[in-house]
Amino acid sequence: MSTPEAKSDDGFIALFQRLPIACLLVRVSDSRILAVNPSFENLFGWSTAQLVNHHSRELPLWRDAEQRQFFLDELAQSGSVQQHETEFRCRDNSLKPCLVYIEHLEINGELCRLSMAHDMSERIASEQALVSSESKFAALFKDAPEPYVLFEKRSGTIAEINSTFTEVFGYQSDNVIGKTALEIGLWKYPEKRPATIEKLIRDGRLRNEPAELLTADGRVLHCEISSNFVRFGNERRTLTSFKDVTEQKRIEARVKHQAYHDALTDLPNRLLLNDRIDQHLAFSERYGLSCALLFFDLDHFKHINDSLGHSHGDAVLQEVSQRLLNTVRKADTVARLGGDEFVVLLTGLTGTGDNIAEQARTSAEKLLMAVAAPMQIEGHSLQLGCSIGIALAPTHCNSAEDLLKYADTALYGVKASGRNAIALFEPHMQVVASQRLQLETELRLALQQQQFILHYQAQIDARDQRIIGAEALLRWRHPEKGIITPGQFMPVLEDSGMILDVGHWVMREACRLVATLLDHKAIDPDHFSVSINISPRQFRQHDFVQQVAAAVTDQGIPAQCLKLEITESMMLQNITDTVAKMQQLRDMGIHFAIDDFGTGYSSLSYLKRLPVDLLKIDQSFIRDCTHDSNDAEIVRAIIAMARSLKLELIAEGVETREQLAFLQQQDCHAYQGYLFSPAVPEQAFLQQLGQTVKPAAKA
Repeated sequence: MSTPEAKSDDGFIALFQRLPIACLLVRVSDSRILAVNPSFENLFGWSTAQLVNHHSRELPLWRDAEQRQFFLDELAQSGSVQQHETEFRCRDNSLKPCLVYIEHLEINGELCRLSMAHDMSERIASEQALVSSESKFAALFKDAPEPYVLFEKRSGTIAEINSTFTEVFGYQSDNVIGKTALEIGLWKYPEKRPATIEKLIRDGRLRNEPAELLTADGRVLHCEISSNFVRFGNERRTLTSFKDVTEQKRIEARVKHQAYHDALTDLPNRLLLNDRIDQHLAFSERYGLSCALLFFDLDHFKHINDSLGHSHGDAVLQEVSQRLLNTVRKADTVARLGGDEFVVLLTGLTGTGDNIAEQARTSAEKLLMAVAAPMQIEGHSLQLGCSIGIALAPTHCNSAEDLLKYADTALYGVKASGRNAIALFEPHMQVVASQRLQLETELRLALQQQQFILHYQAQIDARDQRIIGAEALLRWRHPEKGIITPGQFMPVLEDSGMILDVGHWVMREACRLVATLLDHKAIDPDHFSVSINISPRQFRQHDFVQQVAAAVTDQGIPAQCLKLEITESMMLQNITDTVAKMQQLRDMGIHFAIDDFGTGYSSLSYLKRLPVDLLKIDQSFIRDCTHDSNDAEIVRAIIAMARSLKLELIAEGVETREQLAFLQQQDCHAYQGYLFSPAVPEQAFLQQLGQTVKPAAKA
């Protein structure tokens, strides 16, 4: 599923290219020109290739350096440029009169300047012609491309209208001549007319004065009014144009909306959310109020995309956004930051710190229940959990950035402790979050600097004391802390997505070991395999089968020497896709084992459908099987299940001779564990292969 930010930016670029007015997009950080649209090329004659990637000061359009500096100063002072008249230089060295608009907006996470130039050549030429030659006025007036009205200066009554005014507004000459604009009902808001007339009298003209006007059939048009006093003999009249900018306003509103809203859900995005937080913080500080920010994350949402497809995932996000909107007050804000992350801003809270926290928690519980209620998505019945982190202002902080950061930190605490819950930010959480961020940073460095290594734990057939395989186990060779086991860093690899790169490396490294063993004739390829653990995220990649095939082919090893270990929970995620991928790999000769069997969602119906070769009995059952009758019965049941399904067995975590004797009595002879050896580096494992295999003398 493509990110909503990407969708919104793609929509803006498409709209940008179709706009009928000349547009120029400049990145603020380095003043580089990012794009111009076809209307820009047509108006000024400069091509895209001559402008894009150049600094804005190098624009050949500038009349002089002061002109560019004026716009930069106006932007810095006012935040935008609205309706500024100027001239730009065309490719043929002529000067083109233009009306300029400049706005800031964010594209692909970068702040940009969008400049729009409207060609005023025709209007200026028309006005000059009217002033210079009364004899040409009638023709120019009648055939002008914009709506024009000639008013009597003293009475304000309409003396004449042109054909374009009739086309745009629907008024006929016979019905309006001799009447005022008020009498024909031209103004949607008549109370605004006096200020416009006052400005015309004071300045002697109007330039692009915005107004909302009514057509003869009642439609509202957004217009820009321009007026000049003209003389006919001894009489002075007011020549007024009414430029219809309704479509332009609609496009500008759409561009602005897209810049501040999520394309999928139409909720406010991060940019608009930050603005609203700042507004509410300022308001709350003035009036002694509080606000709370609730940071949402849908639990295991990726499973929906992986199993049902992105269209279903999008439908779920739209349903969640509607549920959140229906649960909060109108004064509150629901925003989507991207992916499955939502934010709710609760405002106008009153009371003590404890009361505010309780109000926020109560609201979070209602929202949690709203999200968790069953939903029907395109024929599928789904029920989601979500995690919520809460931060309060001014209790915890008094800035939008910190409020989001602290709520996200509280959210991380929920996810780390099991998900589907609510947590209020506490200072110690920031320490934990910082430690996690530090760990993630170190892991990325470890991946770049090849600090990961594999250790191998031998798998033994106890009947003839023969090594029949090994499980490849990941270790981190930290430059300062030494060897670190996966339990301390695997969750971060999973959450950050680094597990994909690490998992791919593990697969290739395990295949390299097999190739090395074959070159040294240390193993019989028909009676030896290396097992590697596959993460759910890795298995769900669309090209997972191709990755495995490439790793085997690149090392030139027999496929049956590679065994992939998957967990029971993975089997339940899109069983059809799971079976299809496993069958493709089985057809190549790859074997499959179910890891930690008995600890998840064991089901004969799934086992019967999956092309599995081996079950691994979890060490939690082996540990107490010799003195706990329940564990002993569970082990017997797993062994019986495997035998009935004609699956191989291997027991994990065998540490004592008594445990091994119990397993052999139940007809389970393959094991791995400290009774023979812990996981050891590659060279130590090669030595084990060359030795006579015997259990350790003492357990």
